[in-house]
This record gives sequence, C-alpha cells and structure tokens, in this order.
Amino acid sequence: MPGARLVIAGNDDEGYTPKLRVLAAELGVAERVRFVGPVVGADKEALLGRASLLLLPSYSENFGNVVLEALARGCPAVVTPEVGAAEVVRAAGGGVVVAGEPEVLAGAVSALLENPERAEMGRRGQQYVTAQFTWAAVAERMEAAYRGLGQVA
Repeated sequence: MPGARLVIAGNDDEGYTPKLRVLAAELGVAERVRFVGPVVGADKEALLGRASLLLLPSYSENFGNVVLEALARGCPAVVTPEVGAAEVVRAAGGGVVVAGEPEVLAGAVSALLENPERAEMGRRGQQYVTAQFTWAAVAERMEAAYRGLGQVA
C-alpha cells in the first residue's frame, strides 16, 4: 500500500519486534513502519485520533478494548472474527470483520483506506460505542439484569 504508514503499538510479550524490523527492511518499507511500544493516556488518545483506521488481527483476542477505544474516537476498525469485539464492529457498522489471512487483511485495509465512507463508518462506531459502552449505559444494563434476577425467584 504505497503511501500508507503503519504504527505498531502495544506490548511485545512475544519479542517479535526485532524480527518485524528485519522483515520491514527486507520488504523495503522500514521507513513507513514505526514500532512505538505501549501507548497510554494522552499519547494513546492522540495516536488513535490521528489514525485512519485500527487493525487488530488476532486468532485469540478475548475482547480487545482498543477496538472500543478506537471506535469511541471515530476511528474505524478492521478486526478478525476471533477478536471478541468483532460483534461490536459489526453491530456498529464501524469497520469490517475479515478472515486473518494476510491477503484478506491487506485487501480490507486497502479498501477501507480508499473508501469515501470511512469517516461515516467512524461516526457510526463512535455513536454506537457512546450509546452502548458509557458507564451510565453499562450500569443501566446491569441494574436491569439484577432486577430481572429478582423476578426469577
């Protein structure tokens, strides 16, 4: 994807960064790939605010809070079905859920970067997350669940 830049953020518990740096150099894209490590607080806000999209491919992500964080900032997401928040992306219309094969992921990212409705996807994601995942919305659902439990007995 000529012109695209990739920022890889987060913990590297498995120690992949050195291998990925070598791979980026071998592929001739090292100048367009940044490894920033863990990002928190205002730095995370700024990074997500500048991002064109969030990509979270995983074969075993229990939820993926970063997906909600991105959507809340109007940043559309590309995730694999194994990411727990994939259903949120689908329900919100705030991005796409695709298989984890490299060619499929690349196609989805490329298509989303070129999609003139990417900003609208971001807005839909933002509206959905704001309505469904604020403290008030979550507390309301919990209260309703507890009220429902009282009626079962």
